[in-house]
Amino acid sequence: MEEKNKCSYQEQLQTNSQIAIIPKGNSMWPTLKNQGQSVIIGAKTERLSELDVALYVRGKNDFVLHRVIKVLPDGYLMCGDSQFVLEKVSEEQIFGVMLGFYRGKNYVDGKDVKYLNKIKKWYKKTAYRKFRVKLFFLKEGAKHKLKSLFRRKKDV
Repeated sequence: MEEKNKCSYQEQLQTNSQIAIIPKGNSMWPTLKNQGQSVIIGAKTERLSELDVALYVRGKNDFVLHRVIKVLPDGYLMCGDSQFVLEKVSEEQIFGVMLGFYRGKNYVDGKDVKYLNKIKKWYKKTAYRKFRVKLFFLKEGAKHKLKSLFRRKKDV
């Protein structure tokens, strides 16, 4: 979930201990939907644990929200829930951690045991996960093509 923001999330977290963001992108699907929900981020105050969702900076100003897959001595291996390539992220890059998110009007706590058990199952079932992710992106691609076809017909 990459997001470019004029007012840095880092600056906002320095002023407030928590911020709410609406992430863009599908890298955290099925947990988070593209621009579909509010995510509550807290300032990072301690070392993260496996399955935490971290807000970190990639490059100069790309903010990414991905899950900790493995804790390393000098950082973390991170991955989006709908991705399969691991990214090594240093401790210094991470400045926020997801406290929870809203699914409709319901708040899902990032440390809730039921939620974490679902995430563990999602990552263990690699073949199923790959199938679901491919199906999701196929559906999303078809939706975009249909929308663009209908737009063209309206313009004609």
